[in-house]
Amino acid sequence: MKLERHVGGLSLARKANYLRARGWHEEEGGWSSGIFGLLPMAKAVHHQLTDDLSQALRERGWQVLGFSERGYVRMRDGEGGKPCSLPKALRIQARREKRPVAELTYELFLAALLEEDGPPRP
Repeated sequence: MKLERHVGGLSLARKANYLRARGWHEEEGGWSSGIFGLLPMAKAVHHQLTDDLSQALRERGWQVLGFSERGYVRMRDGEGGKPCSLPKALRIQARREKRPVAELTYELFLAALLEEDGPPRP
């Protein structure tokens, strides 16, 4: 699932603004983050969306089990759930909340953009 599809089909300007708002810096050859390093814009957006959405699901009781080098995340629903991908976790959570996946994903995306400087993420 292309996460960008659920957050409004981000234009280049909107992608750049999103990355800047999340602490990325444009450099020659791509976008740089202290966490993810230097990446092309598409990968930077993917990694940041994955991070933001997985952290938002943590606030709904999900656990982050780990990230792959390619930017994919494994999640688990609470303590006893089976491990799954982020897209599956989003589908499960949306079904639980009785709403479309795109609506939930967009809400989580907006919440990440609007969050003020809070406590650091573990």
